[in-house]
Amino acid sequence: MLLELGSLAPRAGHLLALLFTEWTVVAVAAAAMLWVANERLQGVRARESALLVVSLVVLAWFASVPVAAAWLLYALLFYAAAEFMQPRWLAAALVALLLAAQVILPVVAIGPLGERGRHVREFTAFATNMAFLRFYAYAWDRWRRGTQREPPARFLLAMFFFPTFVNGPVEVPRLLESGWVRGDPVAQRRGIPTGLGRVLAGIAKLGLVGLVFAPGWSAALAGGAEAPTGRIWLWGALLYAWFYLSFSAWSDVAIGVGALCGRRVQENFAYPWAAIDPADFWRRWHISLGLWLRDYVYIPLGGNRRHRGANVLATFGVSAAWHIWGSVKLLGLGFFGPQAWGGFLLWGLLNAVGVMAGRPLDRVVPATSPARKAVRGVATFLFASLCWIPFFLPPGVPLRAGLTMLFRMVWPAGIW
Repeated sequence: MLLELGSLAPRAGHLLALLFTEWTVVAVAAAAMLWVANERLQGVRARESALLVVSLVVLAWFASVPVAAAWLLYALLFYAAAEFMQPRWLAAALVALLLAAQVILPVVAIGPLGERGRHVREFTAFATNMAFLRFYAYAWDRWRRGTQREPPARFLLAMFFFPTFVNGPVEVPRLLESGWVRGDPVAQRRGIPTGLGRVLAGIAKLGLVGLVFAPGWSAALAGGAEAPTGRIWLWGALLYAWFYLSFSAWSDVAIGVGALCGRRVQENFAYPWAAIDPADFWRRWHISLGLWLRDYVYIPLGGNRRHRGANVLATFGVSAAWHIWGSVKLLGLGFFGPQAWGGFLLWGLLNAVGVMAGRPLDRVVPATSPARKAVRGVATFLFASLCWIPFFLPPGVPLRAGLTMLFRMVWPAGIW
C-alpha cells in the first residue's frame, strides 16, 4: 500500500493510463488553443461560440463521435421540451422521460460503451453524473424560479463546458453568466499563471496518490471484519487522505483550466479537515454538490422550516443514490448489483445522523475556545474517517462485514 521503490515503475505506468492524465493533457491543450483563437475573435458571442465548439470536440475525443452526436441531440431535445413544448404537463412528462433515459441508458449500454475505447465507459459514467444535475437544474430553475431562457448556444455551452463536464465541480446553467472574467484583457491574462498553478497542483496531488498508494489498495477492506481496531481506523484515515487528494486533484485541474478559459469555476473543497462538526464538514467537502443538494433537494422539501430531520435524511439518501448510480455505470449491475448498495446507503444514514446531531453538540460542547474547536475538529475527522469505511466497502463484501468493522471502531476488540 505504501511507497515501495520496486513498485515505482508500474505505479507510474498506472498514472499515465488514467483518464485523469489524458483529460488533463487534452483540456490544457484545448484551453491553449482557445487563448490563441480569442486573440482574433471579437465580442463575447464569438468567444462563447468558439468555446462551445472546443467543448464538443473534447466531448467527441473522449466519448467517440457517435456518442458525442447522441449527447448533442439529447441536449437539443431537452431544450426544445423545456422551452417550447405545450402544455406544461406534457413538457414536464417529456423532460422527466429524458432525465430517466439519461439514468438508464449508460447502464444498459455499459458493454457497447466499453468497446468504443479504453476511457469511453469511464468518461460517460463520470460525465452523466454531472450532466444529470445540470439538466435537472435547468428545468427546475426555468419552471420554479422563473429564470430567463438561455439562447440555444449558451444552453449547450452550459451543458458541455469542457473543464467541468467530466467530473465537476457541479455548475448549474443559471450561474454560467456570473463566472466569466470580462473587460480588461490584462485582467483576463492574469488567469494564465493562476490557472496553470491550479493545474500543476492537481497533477502533483494525483502524482502523490499514485506513488504512495498501490492501485486497488482499498480492496484490503474485504478482510476488515477480522482486522483489529487500530488497523481499521488507519484504513479510515488513509481513505480520507486518498479520496481527498484524488478528488481535489480533479477539481484543481478543472478550476485551473476554467481560469485559462476566462472563467471562475466554483471551488469544491475548503479545508475539510478544519470542520468542527459533520454539517461543517459538508460545507467544506464537495461544496458544489452540497450546494446543488441544498438548492434542489433540501430546500424544496422544506429545509429547516419543517421536518428538518426527514429532509436531511432524504438529502443524504439522494446523494447515496447518485453515488450508487455512478458505480453501477462503471462496474455494471452484474458486479455492483443491489446487494452491493448497502455501503453507500449506510454512509448516507451515518452522515444524516451526524448532521442532525450537530445542534445538540453545539449545546453540549460549544466551539467557544480554541481547545474546544480542536477537540471537535479531531472528533469530526474521526467521524468522517469512520464513514468512509462503508462508502468504500468493496463489491461482494456483505454489509454485515462493514457493520462489524464499524462496531470494532467504536467498541474496540483489540488494538492491532
